[in-house]
Amino acid sequence: MPLHLLGKKSWNVYNEKNIARVRRDEAAAQAAEEAEEQRMQEVDAARRLAILRGEEPPPLEDEQPKEVELTHSRDPSSFADRPRKKRKRAGEDDTEFELRLAHERNEAQYGNLEVSKKPSSSAPIMDRSGHIDLFGDERASAHGEKNEEAEKEAKKKKREVENQYTMRFSNAAGRDALAQSPWYSKSDMSAPSQPTKDVWGNDDPKRKGRDDRRLAANDPLAAMRSGASKVRELKAERKKLQAEREEELRQLRREQRHNERRERRDDRSPRPQSSRDHRRRRDRSSERKEDGERHSDRRRGSRRDRSPERRRRHRSHSPEHSRSRHRYVKEPT
Repeated sequence: MPLHLLGKKSWNVYNEKNIARVRRDEAAAQAAEEAEEQRMQEVDAARRLAILRGEEPPPLEDEQPKEVELTHSRDPSSFADRPRKKRKRAGEDDTEFELRLAHERNEAQYGNLEVSKKPSSSAPIMDRSGHIDLFGDERASAHGEKNEEAEKEAKKKKREVENQYTMRFSNAAGRDALAQSPWYSKSDMSAPSQPTKDVWGNDDPKRKGRDDRRLAANDPLAAMRSGASKVRELKAERKKLQAEREEELRQLRREQRHNERRERRDDRSPRPQSSRDHRRRRDRSSERKEDGERHSDRRRGSRRDRSPERRRRHRSHSPEHSRSRHRYVKEPT
C-alpha cells in the first residue's frame, strides 16, 4: 500500500498554508512597491515646490539601504557603527516580519516629509489685495517702498531686451499688431501707379496693355480658367459627336426595322411584280402595239396603191374569172 507523504511535507508547494503564504508575500511586495512609488512622487513634488519658491531644493535621498551582512570583527568599536539587526517576534513568520519592516521604514520617511512640510513662518499666504504671497510681508513692504515709474521703465526695458530672443503668443501676428488695424481694413489704399514710359523716357501708351497681357499670361488663375474653358469645349464637342453618332445609330436601326417588316410582309403575301418588270412589260406591249399599227397602215397603203391592171391580172388568175371567160368563148365552126 503506497504511502501519501507528499501532502504532509512542509515544503510542499501545493499545501494550503504555503499557497496562502505565497499570496501574502505577493501582496506585501506589491504594497511595498506602491509605497515606494508614492514616496518618490512626494519627494519629487517637494523638490519642484522648493524650486518654484526659489529655495534650495532638498537633496535627493539615496536608495533604500540594503541589508548589510554583519561581519564579526575583533575590534569592539566596530559594533557601535553597525545598524542594529531587526529580529522576529514571537509567533511571527517571514512574511509578517517583512511587512512590519516595510511599514516601519515608510512611517519614518513620512514623518521626515511631514516635518519638512511644516511652515517655517506664521505669515499669511494671502496678502491684502487677495493675491497669493509666498514670501511674506517683508517682500511686500520692500516692494511698496520702490518707485512705480522706475519699476515700469525697468520692466519695459527688460521686455524689449527679451523680445529680441523670446517668442510670445501675443506676437503671433507681429509685434504690436493688436494696436494696429490690419492692412485689408484700410479703404484709402490705392494701387501703385504703373509707369507709362519706355526705357528711353518716351510716352508709351501701349505699355499698360502689354503689362496687362503679360500679367494675364503669367497668372495661374487665368491659365486654369483657360484650361477649364477648353475642357468644357472639348466635353461639349464630344457630347455633340456622341449625340450625332447615336442619332445615326437610331436611324440605321429604324431603317433596319422597316426593312425587316417589309421582308416579313413580302414573305406572308405573294410576291408582286417589281416596278422594273412592270415598266419593261409595259414598254414591250407599247412597242408591239406601235409595230402592229405600222404594219396595218402599211397594208392599207399597199392596197390603195395597187393599179387596176394588177387587179385585173389578179382577177384573171383567179378560178372564177377563168370559168366566166370559158363560158363566153365561142366554139369554132
